[in-house]
Amino acid sequence: MNVRGLKAFLAVVECESVTEAGNRVGLTQSGVSRQIAALEDEVGFALFDRHRGRLRLSRKGQAFMRHARNALETLEQLPQAARTIATGAADRLEIAATSAVVHGLLPRVVANYIQLRPGLPPSIVMRSLNQIIELGPTDRFDLVILPSPLRPTALTLLGTISFDLQLAAPHHLVPELCADQPLEDVAGLPFISLDPFETYQESVEQALAAARTQVRYVCETTSVIAAARMVELGIGCAFVDPFVAASLDRSSCSISTAVPRIPHRYGFFSRGLSPPGSELSIFVSLIAAAARALGCTTDLDA
Repeated sequence: MNVRGLKAFLAVVECESVTEAGNRVGLTQSGVSRQIAALEDEVGFALFDRHRGRLRLSRKGQAFMRHARNALETLEQLPQAARTIATGAADRLEIAATSAVVHGLLPRVVANYIQLRPGLPPSIVMRSLNQIIELGPTDRFDLVILPSPLRPTALTLLGTISFDLQLAAPHHLVPELCADQPLEDVAGLPFISLDPFETYQESVEQALAAARTQVRYVCETTSVIAAARMVELGIGCAFVDPFVAASLDRSSCSISTAVPRIPHRYGFFSRGLSPPGSELSIFVSLIAAAARALGCTTDLDA
C-alpha cells in the first residue's frame, strides 16, 4: 500500500484542510487529492464524504484511520528496530502498562532486572486502558500489564498480583493512621479521585458506600503517581497500590490498609508462554518477588 497516500490521508484527517495537509506532507493541493483518490481505489471504498467541496471522514474512513495510524507507526519504528538488531539487543523486553503500574511496580523491578541483564535495557511504555485492551499478538510488546478483570482477549494470561489498596493521608489531615484504618474515620476529608480508571475507582466507591462514608473530592487525575504526590503536598488523601505507597515520603504522610478492605489485582499478559530462563521469564520472576516483598499474593511463577 502506498505509504505516501496513507500520510496524505492522515494529514487531511488531522488538518481538516487539503491545503494544510499538502503543506505538511510536501504536496500541492491537487497532489493530495490524487493520493487520496489512488488510496480509495486501492482500498475499494470512499474514505471521505464530499459535500460542496468539503471532505468529511466517512464511516468506513473512520474505521480505516486507526489501522492506517498503526501501520505508519510501525513503519516509523523500523529504523530503530534495525539499529536495535544491529547492536545485538534484539532480545530486549518491551513492556506496556497503565499509569499505576508504570509509576509504582515497574521501577523497582527494572532496577533489579538491569543488575542481572545490564546489556539489555528494557523499554517501558505507558498506555491507556483502551489502548492496552486493543493490543494483540502482532503488537511489539512482550509483556502487557493492566488492572483486572480487564484483559486483551488476543493475549495469553501469565498470572496476576492481588493486593489491598492502601490509604495514603497527609499528616496534617490525619496525624496518625491505624494499621487497619476504618473508613468511617475519614468521612468528610478531601480526597483525590482516580475516576477515569473505572475499575480502580469503582472498588473505592463501593467500599466507601459499604462503610456509609462520604468523602469530599477536591481533584481528579488519570495518574496514580500524581495523586500520590498531591498527598505528599497535603492536598488530600488517596487510595494507591502498595508499590506506589512504598515510594511515598513518610515524613509528610501516613499509609494504612483501609477497612473494609479494597481488593485489587493486576493481570500480566504476553503473546505466548516463554521458556524458563528467557528474558520474559526472568522479568516476570522479579515482578513476583517484588510483589511478595510488599505482602501481595501472586501466581505469576507458580
